[in-house]
Amino acid sequence: MSESHEDFSVIVNLSEGVHEYKYFVDGEWIHDPSEPTTVNALGTLNNTLTVSKADLESFDLDLEDPAGFSSGDFSQDIPEKFPNTNPPPLPRLLLQGPLNKQLTPESDPTALPLPDHVLLNHLYALSIKEGVMVLASTQRYQRKYVTTVLYKPVML
Repeated sequence: MSESHEDFSVIVNLSEGVHEYKYFVDGEWIHDPSEPTTVNALGTLNNTLTVSKADLESFDLDLEDPAGFSSGDFSQDIPEKFPNTNPPPLPRLLLQGPLNKQLTPESDPTALPLPDHVLLNHLYALSIKEGVMVLASTQRYQRKYVTTVLYKPVML
Protein backbone atom coordinates (compact mmCIF):
# COMPACT_ATOMS: atom_id res chain seq x y z
CA MET A 1 0.00 0.00 0.00
CA SER A 2 1.28 3.47 -0.83
CA GLU A 3 0.56 6.64 1.11
CA SER A 4 -0.56 9.59 -0.97
CA HIS A 5 -1.07 12.74 1.09
CA GLU A 6 -3.91 11.72 3.45
CA ASP A 7 -5.01 8.61 1.50
CA PHE A 8 -3.64 5.13 0.96
CA SER A 9 -3.89 3.29 -2.34
CA VAL A 10 -2.94 -0.05 -3.84
CA ILE A 11 -3.15 -1.43 -7.37
CA VAL A 12 -4.12 -5.11 -7.62
CA ASN A 13 -4.58 -7.00 -10.90
CA LEU A 14 -7.83 -8.95 -10.49
CA SER A 15 -9.27 -11.59 -12.77
CA GLU A 16 -12.88 -11.67 -13.89
CA GLY A 17 -15.31 -12.66 -11.14
CA VAL A 18 -16.53 -11.69 -7.66
CA HIS A 19 -13.85 -10.79 -5.11
CA GLU A 20 -14.27 -10.30 -1.36
CA TYR A 21 -12.22 -7.86 0.70
CA LYS A 22 -11.96 -6.17 4.09
CA TYR A 23 -9.82 -3.44 5.63
CA PHE A 24 -7.40 -3.97 8.52
CA VAL A 25 -7.49 -0.74 10.52
CA ASP A 26 -5.89 -0.23 13.94
CA GLY A 27 -5.67 -3.97 14.54
CA GLU A 28 -9.28 -4.75 13.57
CA TRP A 29 -10.86 -6.19 10.41
CA ILE A 30 -13.66 -3.90 9.23
CA HIS A 31 -15.82 -3.58 6.13
CA ASP A 32 -17.09 -0.49 4.33
CA PRO A 33 -20.85 -0.19 4.95
CA SER A 34 -21.24 2.07 1.87
CA GLU A 35 -20.04 -0.72 -0.51
CA PRO A 36 -21.81 -4.00 -1.42
CA THR A 37 -21.36 -6.78 1.17
CA THR A 38 -21.80 -10.54 1.48
CA VAL A 39 -21.52 -13.14 4.22
CA ASN A 40 -18.92 -15.77 3.30
CA ALA A 41 -18.87 -19.49 4.19
CA LEU A 42 -17.19 -18.73 7.54
CA GLY A 43 -20.00 -16.34 8.50
CA THR A 44 -17.95 -13.12 8.29
CA LEU A 45 -19.25 -9.99 6.57
CA ASN A 46 -17.02 -8.87 3.67
CA ASN A 47 -17.24 -6.24 0.96
CA THR A 48 -17.57 -7.52 -2.60
CA LEU A 49 -16.19 -6.28 -5.87
CA THR A 50 -17.40 -7.69 -9.18
CA VAL A 51 -14.97 -7.53 -12.10
CA SER A 52 -16.57 -8.14 -15.48
CA LYS A 53 -14.95 -8.86 -18.82
CA ALA A 54 -15.96 -5.35 -19.98
CA ASP A 55 -14.00 -3.84 -17.07
CA LEU A 56 -10.87 -5.73 -18.16
CA GLU A 57 -11.29 -4.82 -21.83
CA SER A 58 -11.48 -1.13 -20.95
CA PHE A 59 -7.93 -1.40 -19.62
CA ASP A 60 -6.81 -3.68 -22.47
CA LEU A 61 -5.20 -6.12 -20.04
CA ASP A 62 -3.84 -9.55 -20.87
CA LEU A 63 -4.72 -11.70 -17.86
CA GLU A 64 -2.45 -14.54 -18.92
CA ASP A 65 0.65 -12.36 -19.00
CA PRO A 66 0.20 -8.71 -17.91
CA ALA A 67 3.70 -7.72 -19.06
CA GLY A 68 3.08 -8.97 -22.60
CA PHE A 69 5.97 -11.47 -22.61
CA SER A 70 5.70 -15.06 -23.69
CA SER A 71 7.66 -17.80 -21.95
CA GLY A 72 9.70 -18.30 -25.14
CA ASP A 73 11.18 -14.77 -24.93
CA PHE A 74 13.59 -15.66 -22.12
CA SER A 75 16.25 -18.31 -21.83
CA GLN A 76 19.49 -19.16 -20.03
CA ASP A 77 21.16 -19.82 -23.39
CA ILE A 78 23.38 -17.18 -24.99
CA PRO A 79 22.39 -16.74 -28.65
CA GLU A 80 24.93 -17.56 -31.34
CA LYS A 81 24.77 -14.06 -32.80
CA PHE A 82 23.18 -10.98 -31.35
CA PRO A 83 20.88 -9.09 -33.73
CA ASN A 84 22.94 -5.90 -33.50
CA THR A 85 26.66 -6.23 -32.94
CA ASN A 86 27.20 -2.49 -32.47
CA PRO A 87 26.74 -0.93 -29.03
CA PRO A 88 23.77 1.43 -28.68
CA PRO A 89 24.53 5.14 -29.18
CA LEU A 90 25.36 7.12 -26.06
CA PRO A 91 22.66 9.65 -25.06
CA ARG A 92 23.83 13.20 -25.74
CA LEU A 93 23.45 14.26 -22.10
CA LEU A 94 26.06 11.72 -21.04
CA LEU A 95 28.58 13.36 -23.35
CA GLN A 96 28.40 16.47 -21.15
CA GLY A 97 30.09 14.85 -18.14
CA PRO A 98 32.24 16.97 -15.82
CA LEU A 99 35.47 15.59 -17.29
CA ASN A 100 34.48 16.70 -20.81
CA LYS A 101 33.74 20.36 -19.96
CA GLN A 102 36.19 23.01 -20.98
CA LEU A 103 37.24 25.38 -18.24
CA THR A 104 37.69 29.07 -18.92
CA PRO A 105 40.95 30.77 -17.89
CA GLU A 106 39.21 32.74 -15.12
CA SER A 107 37.52 29.65 -13.57
CA ASP A 108 38.96 27.77 -10.62
CA PRO A 109 40.90 24.79 -12.05
CA THR A 110 40.17 22.68 -8.94
CA ALA A 111 36.38 23.15 -9.10
CA LEU A 112 34.27 21.18 -11.52
CA PRO A 113 31.00 22.62 -12.89
CA LEU A 114 27.72 21.39 -11.37
CA PRO A 115 26.54 18.32 -13.29
CA ASP A 116 23.08 17.81 -14.72
CA HIS A 117 20.90 15.54 -12.59
CA VAL A 118 20.95 12.84 -15.29
CA LEU A 119 24.72 12.50 -14.89
CA LEU A 120 24.63 11.56 -11.22
CA ASN A 121 25.81 8.03 -10.34
CA HIS A 122 27.24 7.41 -13.81
CA LEU A 123 30.79 6.30 -14.41
CA TYR A 124 32.72 8.67 -16.68
CA ALA A 125 35.70 7.38 -18.59
CA LEU A 126 38.13 9.34 -20.73
CA SER A 127 40.09 7.71 -23.50
CA ILE A 128 43.54 6.59 -22.46
CA LYS A 129 46.03 9.42 -23.07
CA GLU A 130 49.75 9.30 -22.33
CA GLY A 131 49.33 5.91 -20.62
CA VAL A 132 46.77 7.12 -18.05
CA MET A 133 43.15 6.02 -17.75
CA VAL A 134 40.80 8.47 -16.01
CA LEU A 135 37.54 7.37 -14.37
CA ALA A 136 35.13 9.54 -12.39
CA SER A 137 31.72 9.38 -10.75
CA THR A 138 29.54 12.10 -9.23
CA GLN A 139 27.18 11.63 -6.28
CA ARG A 140 24.87 14.14 -4.68
CA TYR A 141 24.01 14.51 -1.02
CA GLN A 142 21.35 17.19 -0.45
CA ARG A 143 22.88 20.27 -2.15
CA LYS A 144 26.46 19.04 -2.25
CA TYR A 145 28.07 17.23 -5.17
CA VAL A 146 31.12 15.01 -4.81
CA THR A 147 33.03 13.91 -7.89
CA THR A 148 35.63 11.21 -7.34
CA VAL A 149 38.32 11.06 -10.02
CA LEU A 150 40.58 8.03 -10.31
CA TYR A 151 43.82 8.04 -12.31
CA LYS A 152 45.36 4.70 -13.26
CA PRO A 153 48.54 4.21 -15.28
CA VAL A 154 48.09 1.52 -17.91
CA MET A 155 50.56 -0.27 -20.10
CA LEU A 156 49.48 -0.76 -23.69
